[in-house]
Amino acid sequence: MNIKRSLVQGCLVVVAGLGGMPLAHAADEPAWYTGVGIGRTDVKRTNSWAAQTDAALRTNNGLTSSTLIESHDTAWKLFGGYQFNEFVAVEAGYNYLGSFKGVTTITAPAASTATGKWDASAISVAAVGTYPIVNRFGLLFKGGLAVTRLKASVAQFNANETRVQPMLGFGVKFDVTKTIGLRAELERFNNVGDGSTTGQSAVNVWSVSALYRF
Repeated sequence: MNIKRSLVQGCLVVVAGLGGMPLAHAADEPAWYTGVGIGRTDVKRTNSWAAQTDAALRTNNGLTSSTLIESHDTAWKLFGGYQFNEFVAVEAGYNYLGSFKGVTTITAPAASTATGKWDASAISVAAVGTYPIVNRFGLLFKGGLAVTRLKASVAQFNANETRVQPMLGFGVKFDVTKTIGLRAELERFNNVGDGSTTGQSAVNVWSVSALYRF
């Protein structure tokens, strides 16, 4: 299933289903909020992660190998923030970017295969801008920093890299009531991993979220 099309369709269903509901109060008062989201991860360059795995096995263990790694997995996040007004908020979150399975085919000195996984996560802090379009519907723009972590484990290769990198996002939001909101977002985490050890790639996450203001 195309994840972009699914998110757009999901947003249309939500808007169609809730369009007739009266809004108790516009979301324009300062408020703390918390939320949870789920979606799908798209790793742009798993070949970078794979190439560094093969390089490490060759250098450290004398193995000739070829590694293939999946580029998609389920992602989820927990987040919270403070809405200063209807236009600006600051937000922090924990983002589980996925656990990506891979297979390493070893051709020398003896033929064999090994399965592995690459676990990615991030802790982020960002400014969130909102551009209202109509009554309860608006656009979201996000920019900040993320502490990303990539943990690789396959055959005789184990590595764990943490980096601080920019993160960006945009999406749409819908205020169901004064306290409940919905989002659909694309977030990009740059340079997950390290080019000289685990390999490095940008990670995109498409997600839908629900939040509660208090």
